[in-house]
Amino acid sequence: MLCELAVSNLLIVERARLVPEQGLTVITGETGAGKSLLLDALGLLLGGKGGARLIGPHGDVCQVSAVFHVEQVPAIMVEQGMDLDDGGGVVLRRRLYRNGRSQAWVNDVPVSIQVLRSLGRDLVEIRVQQEHLRLAERARQMYLLDVYGGHDAAVQAYARAHQRCLALQAELEALQGDEREGLRELDFLRFMSSELEALDPHPGEYEALDRRQRLLSGARHWRAVCEAMPEELIDGDRAVVPVLGRLAGQLSEAPDDDLIAAGQQLATAAELVREAAYIAARIGETMEVDAQALAEVDERLGAYVALMRKHGGTESALLAERQRLVERIDALEHVAERHHMAIQELEEAVAARQQAGVGLAEARREAYASLQYSVQRELADLGMPKARLLLHEATGVHAADALGTIMQEIHVQTNPGLPPGSLRDVPSGGESARLTLAMAVALADKDDTPVLVFDEVDSGVGGRLGAVIGDKLAALGRHRTVLAVTHVPQVAARATRQYVVRKQQADDRTVVTVEELATDARIGEIADMLGGGREAVAQARSLMAMSTQ
Repeated sequence: MLCELAVSNLLIVERARLVPEQGLTVITGETGAGKSLLLDALGLLLGGKGGARLIGPHGDVCQVSAVFHVEQVPAIMVEQGMDLDDGGGVVLRRRLYRNGRSQAWVNDVPVSIQVLRSLGRDLVEIRVQQEHLRLAERARQMYLLDVYGGHDAAVQAYARAHQRCLALQAELEALQGDEREGLRELDFLRFMSSELEALDPHPGEYEALDRRQRLLSGARHWRAVCEAMPEELIDGDRAVVPVLGRLAGQLSEAPDDDLIAAGQQLATAAELVREAAYIAARIGETMEVDAQALAEVDERLGAYVALMRKHGGTESALLAERQRLVERIDALEHVAERHHMAIQELEEAVAARQQAGVGLAEARREAYASLQYSVQRELADLGMPKARLLLHEATGVHAADALGTIMQEIHVQTNPGLPPGSLRDVPSGGESARLTLAMAVALADKDDTPVLVFDEVDSGVGGRLGAVIGDKLAALGRHRTVLAVTHVPQVAARATRQYVVRKQQADDRTVVTVEELATDARIGEIADMLGGGREAVAQARSLMAMSTQ
């Protein structure tokens, strides 16, 4: 149920607070007073479109919050890893900012608007004056039949079968396109692959080739450097080894231990330099200028560079492209085989979908037979005893869609002698409102939505039917919150709680106030709804007394 709804700075509503709780709560007030703004506030909490245009003049922020009590954690909260608060409630909060920004929270956890919308579908069902147009939608009708009949398993089985068919159809279309373009693409891919296969690159080879190329191209220079080392380091006039040896010998006779240690280090350095010179000389003797090897390395390195320019600029990109080409060529070579298999799979999937669709349609027929009786009984109470519902099924071939393989639609005959037709063709606003309410009452035991909202569902009906509608709405509120905007005093009298919305206008500002009415104030408000005066007050008392019986 809805325990609290709080609004601040929403257009001309500076501040409002409703505590509907369980039962029927009505919102009354003059036309244009702003009653529907409270439903707009609730819509914002359910993920409705926001925007700076909704922010009133009392600051740069509009905030709406609500507290719901539910029996179990909604599925979307489970998916998001959230739980009920300590009181078993769900607290929704949303803020709109003047700069266009919007924020939302569920139990103080920031959430996206998409999460808010999903949660809203579990918590609140809003039915407006044009609800019969929504009822005329085939998807809505099938949903209600499935809820009424408890067809969850059948609906899910059909949905899986239908999605399987759609996926295979999409794959077949892609495969047919591949077959048309496949040969041309395959020739091109094979050409590119042949270049890579001819090179046969390996991880790390490019870097090794680069080092090898630099070594071979500088072989003559490095041989000269190596061969000159013994002369420059050991035997030459300016050789460093003799100098190190002479200094080491001098320091070996020093009277200081540190100097002696320094001399030993010089001696070691002399030996290291001498050994380095001999190693370089030996390598230099073996180093040959191999023009053929250099040419081979240059050629392979050039091939590497040319292919890397075509395929990403790096060795890793080149290797990745080689693997991609192999996989794509393999896929194209198996297109025909996969095409044949997909055709067989689609035939099987279509047969499975047809079987699931037939079963779902039969389940809906059975649910409709019971729902029809319940709705027509409610319509009789609401002054439409001759109205009839019919389950229309299209003849001929019907393309399977997300709703089923058999086109089923609920039609209505509001008056004898007239042909039945779509619910959107119901000409009378009063009849449309009563049809909406009858459907809601018939589905009440099957619908566990904790909050039902009716926006002037009693539009176009008289006082006698108003009392019946009030009774129906009150009955709907036995185990949930029913929130109704109404102009009908008989409906208002049946409520558990009543709020009145008043608009006050000055030269430079407009303010809407929302006030919960106690019993005496309710009598006065209902009397005003009846037209005012002493007789209206007496009638209001009578209506209130009847509501408590």
